[in-house]
Amino acid sequence: MDTYECQTCKNRKYQDGSNDPSVSFKTPTKLSPDRAAYAVRSHEMEHVAHAKLDALREDQEIVSQSVTYHTNVCPECGRTYIAGGNTRTVFRSKPDTYEAAPPAKGANVDIFA
Repeated sequence: MDTYECQTCKNRKYQDGSNDPSVSFKTPTKLSPDRAAYAVRSHEMEHVAHAKLDALREDQEIVSQSVTYHTNVCPECGRTYIAGGNTRTVFRSKPDTYEAAPPAKGANVDIFA
């Protein structure tokens, strides 16, 4: 059985680069290669949830949201790993809605004598 432990994978750290102060990984954090994909996916879902809350708080609606995951290959052992992710959210102001007055009877009838 192979007992080789890649030091690059073992010491890899993840850190959030966004301006969202309330998500995980604001400080460099070591993750095992087996847990990195789960942790990155969970982290990006934090961004999705925060964007939804921001939209509610600012009376906006979300036009689109997407999450992209990035992979890379370890130069030491050749293993493919999740290198990070990116969440993109597009907001817009909610359209003004109004209640139209019910049509008045006879308002759209022309009577010629």
